[in-house]
Amino acid sequence: MHRQKWGTRLLAAGTGLCSGISAGFLITEGDLLGLVAAGSCVAAALGLSYAVLSPASRRQVLPLVTFATLLRVMAAVVLYDGLLAAGRGGFVTGDDAGYFDLSSRLAQILHGGTAAFDYKGESYLLGTFVYLETAVFYIFGPKVLLVELLNAAMGGLLVAFAFEIARRLFEATAGVVAAVLVAIYPSLVLWSALNLKDSLTLALIALVLWTVLLFQEKRAMWLIPAAFAPLVLMESLRNYIFVGLILVIPAAIAFTPRLRLKDRAIAGFLAVGLAVLLLVTGPTGTRGGIPSLAELEAERAAMGVGANTSFAEPLPTPPTAGSQRTPGESAGSDEVVVRTFRYLPRAAAYVLFAPFPWSARRTLDLAVLPEMLIWYLALGGALFVLVWHRRTWGALVPLIFFVGGTLLVLALAEGNVGTLFRHRAMVIPFVLILASPAFALLFSRSAARSPDVARARVWTAGDGRTGRIG
Repeated sequence: MHRQKWGTRLLAAGTGLCSGISAGFLITEGDLLGLVAAGSCVAAALGLSYAVLSPASRRQVLPLVTFATLLRVMAAVVLYDGLLAAGRGGFVTGDDAGYFDLSSRLAQILHGGTAAFDYKGESYLLGTFVYLETAVFYIFGPKVLLVELLNAAMGGLLVAFAFEIARRLFEATAGVVAAVLVAIYPSLVLWSALNLKDSLTLALIALVLWTVLLFQEKRAMWLIPAAFAPLVLMESLRNYIFVGLILVIPAAIAFTPRLRLKDRAIAGFLAVGLAVLLLVTGPTGTRGGIPSLAELEAERAAMGVGANTSFAEPLPTPPTAGSQRTPGESAGSDEVVVRTFRYLPRAAAYVLFAPFPWSARRTLDLAVLPEMLIWYLALGGALFVLVWHRRTWGALVPLIFFVGGTLLVLALAEGNVGTLFRHRAMVIPFVLILASPAFALLFSRSAARSPDVARARVWTAGDGRTGRIG
């Protein structure tokens, strides 16, 4: 009880600090629209989280959603002002500036203005996130901070999804641990505070996995198309996540516990039919479908060119001098397979453990070390939970398949640590969810050894008798 009170006080203090700093910056800048938008985004995160959470969990989790959203709002406001002061225009990664530039020009065109737009060269940027940002700019003007505040709201909503998924898979204590870890995990906070598509992507992934878990519990057929619906928005965000989730949903249905044979056949037929429909009719088909091993080899090699943190192997030298080679070609498909299998152990090590603590060269490299320690613990905890819950893997199939499949894609396609570090965010919340029972067990045993907890477990009855609780 003593620790719970301190946790509540700490959460209240953190919420007050984040809201005070955010409001202070916005008021100082005279950005009343940003102030209203920040409050509206917090309200939106709470409203959507209220719908996701079970009634018994709302009182416990909604304050954490508030804190997580305001933490991201504060990060967005402070980073934006700091990047403006540093002469970076409010941007940091390059991608964030690219999305802003394209969306502002599209909004200008929609208003009847004249702006350059090269469809052939820029169409790869078009998608759900750019359309959302264009809509915001069309209504309010090119104010990128408003989009970053929307990202903060989606980051807060992810906390509610993390709690509910962990609670349904394990129990409420694990849900609280997962929600807290997702709320404060440094890189998740950072990506939610920038003009990037990561927050929207993560919210959609969580929505799909949460809906699949609802089907496994309720076995209502309408939840199957409901699980596929968010994928309509996903394809233009991250294509490999789109394809991965299309495969995860039928697999999860196939492993649904205690589902009657007739219902399993109907649900499987419906899921496979919707999966094929999305794969065949969606934009994926017009983009060449799933890449070959040779194309993936060329992609990771190109990603590593000129990168300080490259770990990809260069493409092999063409067999004859002066011969031309197009990206993705190889001397033979058998050679590509051999090179890929030879490369996978190295790639897996980087995907799971990079950036390595001993590879730090700059102060910026040192900043990620605390996060990497949490990540290593989460990987170990997730493995422990998979062994611990090996008899109930049917319920864990959605997370196992999604995390495992995504990490495999990253191993095949990534070529430098910098890009990998950001793209790995697509699985981080779900690894934290898998590891949450292990963290909960660790915390409970640590608390049990605490002298404060030992004293709190002693009770005194009304007649003066004493004893121990539990």
